[in-house]
Amino acid sequence: MDANQLRELEALCHVLYESGNESERTHAQQAVLILQSSAEYIPQCQYVLDNSSSPYALLVASTSLTKLLTSHWNNFTTPQRVDIRNYVLGYLAQKGPTLEKFVTTSLIQMVCRLTKYGWFDDEQHREIVAEVTKFLQATVDHCVIGLQILSELVTEMNLPIVGHNITFHRRSAVSFREDSLFRIFQVALTSIKQLQMHNIGGATPQQEAKMGDQALTLLIKCLSFDFIGANLDESADETGSLQVPTSWRSVIQDPDTLQLLFDFYTTTTPPNTSKCLEALMLFASVRRNLFSPERERSLYLSHLLKGICAILRAQEGLSDQQNYHEFCRLTGRLKSNYQLSELMKTDSFVEWMDLTPDFTIKSFRQWQWSANSIHYLLALWSRLVAALPYVRAESVSCSPHSGTTNFLDSRVPQIIQAYLQSRLDSAEQCALDDTLDNPLDDEGGVYEQLEKLPTLCHFNFRQTGEYIVSVLDPILNQYAEACSILDQTGRATIPLQQQQQLESMENRVAWLVYAIGAILGGQTYSPTPTEGNELVDADLSQRVFRAMQLMEHRIIASGGHAKPSVHFELSLLYYFSSFRKCYIGEQHGMPSASTPSSSLQSASAGSASSPIMAPSESVMSSKHKTYLRMFERLGLGDHTVVVNMMVTKVGNNLKFWGETEVIISKTLALFFEVASGYSSGKLLLGLETVQYLIGNHTAEEFPFLTVPANTRHRTMFHSTIARLIFTTAFDESSDRFERFMDPIENVLNQLLQTVNYRVPEVREAVIGVCRDLRGIVQQTHNRHTYSCIFDFLYPTYFPVFVRAADELHDYPAVTTALLKFLQELAYNKAQRLTFEQSSASGILLFHELSSVVVAYGRRIQPVPAGTNPYGDKYKGVAICLGILYRALGGNYVNFGVFQLYNDKSLENVLEIALQLVLSIPHEDLMHYPKLKNAYFFFLEILFRNQLASVVALEDGIFRQLVQSLHEGINSYDLAIAAQCATAVDHLASLYFQEMKKKRDTPVKHILRAHVQGSPTMWSTLLAALLDILVYGEVNSQWALSRPILSLILCSEEALTNYQQQLKSSQPPENRAQIEEAFAALFADVRPNLEAANRDKFTQKLGQFRNTLRGFLTIQ
Repeated sequence: MDANQLRELEALCHVLYESGNESERTHAQQAVLILQSSAEYIPQCQYVLDNSSSPYALLVASTSLTKLLTSHWNNFTTPQRVDIRNYVLGYLAQKGPTLEKFVTTSLIQMVCRLTKYGWFDDEQHREIVAEVTKFLQATVDHCVIGLQILSELVTEMNLPIVGHNITFHRRSAVSFREDSLFRIFQVALTSIKQLQMHNIGGATPQQEAKMGDQALTLLIKCLSFDFIGANLDESADETGSLQVPTSWRSVIQDPDTLQLLFDFYTTTTPPNTSKCLEALMLFASVRRNLFSPERERSLYLSHLLKGICAILRAQEGLSDQQNYHEFCRLTGRLKSNYQLSELMKTDSFVEWMDLTPDFTIKSFRQWQWSANSIHYLLALWSRLVAALPYVRAESVSCSPHSGTTNFLDSRVPQIIQAYLQSRLDSAEQCALDDTLDNPLDDEGGVYEQLEKLPTLCHFNFRQTGEYIVSVLDPILNQYAEACSILDQTGRATIPLQQQQQLESMENRVAWLVYAIGAILGGQTYSPTPTEGNELVDADLSQRVFRAMQLMEHRIIASGGHAKPSVHFELSLLYYFSSFRKCYIGEQHGMPSASTPSSSLQSASAGSASSPIMAPSESVMSSKHKTYLRMFERLGLGDHTVVVNMMVTKVGNNLKFWGETEVIISKTLALFFEVASGYSSGKLLLGLETVQYLIGNHTAEEFPFLTVPANTRHRTMFHSTIARLIFTTAFDESSDRFERFMDPIENVLNQLLQTVNYRVPEVREAVIGVCRDLRGIVQQTHNRHTYSCIFDFLYPTYFPVFVRAADELHDYPAVTTALLKFLQELAYNKAQRLTFEQSSASGILLFHELSSVVVAYGRRIQPVPAGTNPYGDKYKGVAICLGILYRALGGNYVNFGVFQLYNDKSLENVLEIALQLVLSIPHEDLMHYPKLKNAYFFFLEILFRNQLASVVALEDGIFRQLVQSLHEGINSYDLAIAAQCATAVDHLASLYFQEMKKKRDTPVKHILRAHVQGSPTMWSTLLAALLDILVYGEVNSQWALSRPILSLILCSEEALTNYQQQLKSSQPPENRAQIEEAFAALFADVRPNLEAANRDKFTQKLGQFRNTLRGFLTIQ
């Protein structure tokens, strides 16, 4: 590259990051991406770094260099990698303080990537902390860069490498943890201490703030490190404890460490203050057994609680929203990591219990400000209440805080009432001002809060119930009056003010209904159920059913035009889901379901009680008595009436809410839940509403079926109805099944007669019928029900599917629905495809499935992937592979029949499947998880059931498949690795058995030719498996060790090569032990693949692994 080319590149980079013209940016991106295409461009990237002053050009050069080094790692020698790392470190030392932050970050990421990849290559990589120390000892700006390097290094070493197996990652992470992480942790603390003591000479306030930010970030990353390979999920960080190494004990236990952070919090400014609190939250999460003796943990907790009380007392920094959020996390973490009895023994407990309720109530009232933090406080109080029964008097006898329970008696109801009142206030204010963020719009946040309510509210359930009733009744009365006025006036349009009032009432009711749904049925999970709780449930439920009736009346009276708030409807569905879990089902005391006919009579009898609801008093269990008392207090009738109301609600929602996808989705989920219970399913089948659904599940009756957003919900809808038909004394001779299938048969008959498939109406019909059929087939759990569907489809309607796959191959919505239906049809779950010996149905099914896959595959294979490769092409390929995986492994086809009768179905479908996967670029194949999984599972079944076909492939294709197995074995995904290991075992076993034969067979001849064409095949596969055995995680041992014996029997040379390689990587004193370990492994193991011999060898592999790991030096 010369100066002119550099100027051109700088201009392109400026266009890429600054231009507002998308086509210009696209052109510039394509031009600069050439730097990432080949390792030959590394010198050009270095030239740009050395000579350019454009930050955008420097960014492109550094990111390109990082990608090239990652992609072409094996093209460089170890000294070259070290030289590049040192070059970038030198560049940062020379120019770092003057570079833009994004350029510095990119260069630092390159250094850290080089360090991680080369961690075991050269000792210089492992001395990175010493190199960075030079930055820390230079200017303040260099110190900031040094802290940033360490921070990025901790992140890099903590994250698995995409495309590499977990073994390498854990080896490097463990080595880094043992060698470097504690030193980095100390650097972070020392930096904070220097800042706190104002020992940074010549630093400006801005530089001190930057340094504090980097030091705190580094401290947080050190404490958040995955110390034990648990793959921590940050979203679940509120429950776990940090598995900090024992070597850190002295620093963690030192009182000055916590005090340093509390002091720094009071002297620094946001956003560093929030990071101080986040670090304190992590310190509060340190594992219990780190502290020794136990008294140290008590002192540690006392110090922590004292610091928290000081912040609460002074309210210092809590006016900053991020500080407030982190403080809520810190407060919430106290109870998740410490027992209540431990908290009660601290000196600051009384003060903490005095300050925290007021802080909590104030937080609830400031709902606009604390939306993302409230659930931490709710979790704290929920845990405190839950712990009370387990606090023994003797465990706190030495504590002066024995009145804690009495204290909670007054404070917990205040907290509950403050929470609910704040939700009502939010609903009212949001209705009047639509610029406010409505908390109800954040469904995840709502559910997160509701999860904490049951324990809290059941602390004094009756008092809570009375409060909710006292608040809800006036709102319902106002709402009923408003609805009555609307009925009388009959206005089509509602004035804005009245509309706001309605929305306010509906959303306030929604919050209370959500709360009732959350706390319903406390006796079903409470460790100490209280008699009479079911009456509170009934009182609360009575209000919910009244709210539902008011809303239903309003919708029906307006013909579906006057719909209430979506949140109101969603809260009702949430409540009904909870009601079902608590009161619908025999396990909850519901009487056994009667026959459908008698159920129908009881349902149609209105509020009259069913005879089965009144068994003799002597035979009723306490659970039955509780159940009866609840429904009697509810006052609506017996359980059949209530269930009928729920199902009617489902039907109305499907009729009137078709345009609102979230309501359709949750309504169908509720319907499926109710239908899934055996007793409730029988009960439903006897209801008139359900009988109507069975024969009228069409778009004319339920318009939601025609709404594009609801297309995928058709499957759930038909699956639920099919479940009711198939799982409750199914009788195909009854007309129920025929009535159910009539609408679908009508569509299929129309498709048979259709001339042109490439019109929107036909495409929608194919999508709809395939989704409907998929839902129905999902519920066929035995041969009897499955045969009914198969006989319905075959042979009449399969031509529709073949034609759709052929003519509509370029419409992904059609092919996805079609292929997923066939994937379900091919699935032999619960042995439902076990046909009679005289039946050819299994063979016929495979023939039809292969016809569809071949029709689709031949049309889609030459089509370019386009701008959306997965959606347009790869998704269909993945589903085809899924169909074949299920069909080839379903054990319902004798594949020898096809060759015997010269049927090309099997040959054609395997050929097209291989053409499809081999035409996909390898990067794409590994990039899309579902495609990758489908490919490797297909390979396993291919090597298991069709190995002769695999062996007969051309040498290049065969080699490509074996290479894929090798990559799969090294996959981060254990399921894929296990499938590939099994496939390797099938291949190696066949080779061993064939080579033992004295006579020359065609398979033996072909196998020998394949091995001669790939002389290192056995060695490569064996080395990969033994590496995982020796260095990998325990949970992968059994699945991946099975092929090792068969591979060794195929090639003793492969074993010898690995043994020599392992010995050469170890110090001389370990080599004799390695030989002894291998000798012990093969003692008493015979050279055959009989099951007993395999099992013995696999067990010995476990001992072999433990022996090696006891002395190996892991490099």
